[in-house]
Amino acid sequence: MKRHNFASLFLAALPLLASCDDGRIYPETVAAQEGKAVKLEGVLEGMDSWSGSYHLAIAGFSDGNGEYADISKIITATDVQDGKASIVLSGIKEDIVEVRLCVLDRLRRHIVTFESVDVTAASDTVRMNVGTRNVGMFGAIQQSVFNTTCANCHGASNEAAAGLYLTEGRSYAAMVGQPSSKVEGRHIVEPAAADKSVLYQALAGDISAAWRYNHQSEVTSTDMLLLISNWINNGAKE
Repeated sequence: MKRHNFASLFLAALPLLASCDDGRIYPETVAAQEGKAVKLEGVLEGMDSWSGSYHLAIAGFSDGNGEYADISKIITATDVQDGKASIVLSGIKEDIVEVRLCVLDRLRRHIVTFESVDVTAASDTVRMNVGTRNVGMFGAIQQSVFNTTCANCHGASNEAAAGLYLTEGRSYAAMVGQPSSKVEGRHIVEPAAADKSVLYQALAGDISAAWRYNHQSEVTSTDMLLLISNWINNGAKE
């Protein structure tokens, strides 16, 4: 009698055993990463112009004016397929308020931002579509220095002080390897030689004190001056 009851119980349990092996993976078996995510898409130009001291990255900051990234993912050539980048920064915790496409130094300290998104109201994945963006060293200098400061006098009003145009699309050809109208025998930008370049000397030193306008006060950020110096010393690539 006991043997018969055992067989009956076994046969009754067979449908339940079969239902456990239906081929699906249930949530408890998936190791999901907690937090939000940002997916960056676009065409990134000039990535290879950065030296080992800097890293192009997608990074999260817990303070909107934060200097150091709380979380980051370095962007490399393997993240670009057929000229297009598709990068996901995941595991973004609730205290992160902003995610930036930016440049960080070796200490994950913010140097310059190309694009940013607010993630405070996000619950899942936020898309960051940057289109076609110049993210090279020169592009960073153009965006952060020439566009915001220098171009006001050098070309933004269709006139350029000292005949030097620093507006986007014209600045590189106007500076690199071009003779200075202020300092005889010198170039505005001498590739691989910041100490001989009139641009850097005017911004970082007092060479322009005797000119109509002293340019030393235009760029006060030591990080940006170092970036300009490194760009020139690394060959002043466009």
